[in-house]
Amino acid sequence: MGTPWSQESSPEEGLPTEWSPEWSVTRRLLLVVSLFSLLLGSSVLWVYIFQNCGPRPCETPLCLDLLARYQASGNTSEAPCTDFFSFSCKKAKRISDSFQDLAEENKKRLKRRLEDPESWHPGSGKEKAFQFYNSCMDTDAIEAEGAGPLKQVIEELGGWHISGNRTSFDFNQTLKLLMSQYGHFPFFKAYLGPHPESQHTPVIKPAHPRWMKCVEETGTFFEPTLAALFVHEAFGPGIRSAAMELFTEIKDALVAHLKRLPWISEKTRREAQNRITQLQVQMGAPEWTLKPELARQEYSNIQLGPNFLQSFLSCVRSLQARKVWSFLQPLPYHRWQVSPWGVTASYSIPDHEVVFPAGLLQPPFFHPDYPRAVNFGAAGSIMARELLHIFYQLFHPGDCLDCDTRALQEALLCLERHYAAFPLPSGTSFNGSSTLLENAADVGGLAIAFQAYSRSLLEYRGETKLPNWDLSPHQLFFRSYAQVLCREPSTEHSRDTHSPPRLRVHGPLSNTPAFARHFRCPRDALMNPSSRCQLW
Repeated sequence: MGTPWSQESSPEEGLPTEWSPEWSVTRRLLLVVSLFSLLLGSSVLWVYIFQNCGPRPCETPLCLDLLARYQASGNTSEAPCTDFFSFSCKKAKRISDSFQDLAEENKKRLKRRLEDPESWHPGSGKEKAFQFYNSCMDTDAIEAEGAGPLKQVIEELGGWHISGNRTSFDFNQTLKLLMSQYGHFPFFKAYLGPHPESQHTPVIKPAHPRWMKCVEETGTFFEPTLAALFVHEAFGPGIRSAAMELFTEIKDALVAHLKRLPWISEKTRREAQNRITQLQVQMGAPEWTLKPELARQEYSNIQLGPNFLQSFLSCVRSLQARKVWSFLQPLPYHRWQVSPWGVTASYSIPDHEVVFPAGLLQPPFFHPDYPRAVNFGAAGSIMARELLHIFYQLFHPGDCLDCDTRALQEALLCLERHYAAFPLPSGTSFNGSSTLLENAADVGGLAIAFQAYSRSLLEYRGETKLPNWDLSPHQLFFRSYAQVLCREPSTEHSRDTHSPPRLRVHGPLSNTPAFARHFRCPRDALMNPSSRCQLW
């Protein structure tokens, strides 16, 4: 009988034991292979997750058009950490003007509808609006009338010595007639602006094309008709709902932001939250303009013909009467200060109401199918900026009694110095004191819109980006913010309460640490200063 340690071989005989040198080498080799396989599998997994869970390219016609707009307006050869304004707004020595381009696009949309015979039918409340526009565009008929219609008006105003029939002249009576019967103020100012083809050649503001003049005048006299046409085509219920949702997210971000302001007291914070809660928001168009029966009532006293000048004057008198009637109403008969196809948001202090017209919430500033980075960066920053008008009174010395006045004034002084440190092109100047409130709104608007966007990324999945462009979603947010502010500097320095466009881009972005982080700006670069202002 053999012992348990007999010499009979087992199937594993000949393999290295776990204590032998050969086994140690084998074990290390197996460990390396296992680690390599794990890393390779992880890499494949991360690639899969990135491709399937990361931001997908938005390749719809809307996004492709937006990409073309951005590429046509900016200069990506500029260093974003040094000159983000040129990176976003300056192409071939020409500075794009986003608001002007959008305003013209909105008027072209109205032009197409006014020239579409299917947009109205005889006997409708819209009929006079379309007839007026067609009469305005019929320059052959206007030329055929000659100077006769104008001579008749001149004689009604007292005549002119070269007209051949001059009566006694009474300036006050003539002024009264001009303003009451003709809706015209005879005194005016002329401002020089850049020539559209040569930016360094100053000219008096150039005349608009005939179609644009006719659209503007038709809109002035027949606003309900044009409002209904524009809203029906460009601001349907789905777009309005998405815009209201964006506004709600911006408003919620502002309420949350108030808790982090070091200079505001608890009492003032509660009062501010109540003011935000009570704020009325109007979006798209006034409800009264979308009711067809009101159009018929508004235009009932307009008599068109026998020539365009008489039609125009009849419209003027009708508009004057409507204005007087609205002021005599026992309750405020609210009319927006901007047309529904306009591109200007506004905040009314007496009404505590903010207005965002349908014309503003259009591409390239907003669309439900855009990447969220675009909507928050462009339209969201506009909304946040308007909301911050609520706080303007707090920034006046002595108006915020419960605030940490010293901390607030130091932050405002810091902001004034921050803007003054930026270089400006030759011939451009600004008054930091007179623009301080708007600078504060620009800085705060960007901070709140970025906070709202960051929160949306956590709450919602499926962010997209523009295709074939190397901007990340966060970078696209800042690019969209700058796009809103692309324009030539104003020539009316004494009247403009905003800083020059270049400062409106560089000031807020350089005060935002996330911008420098996402664009990897080196420390002490122009857009990544060593110190920032803690106002918002």
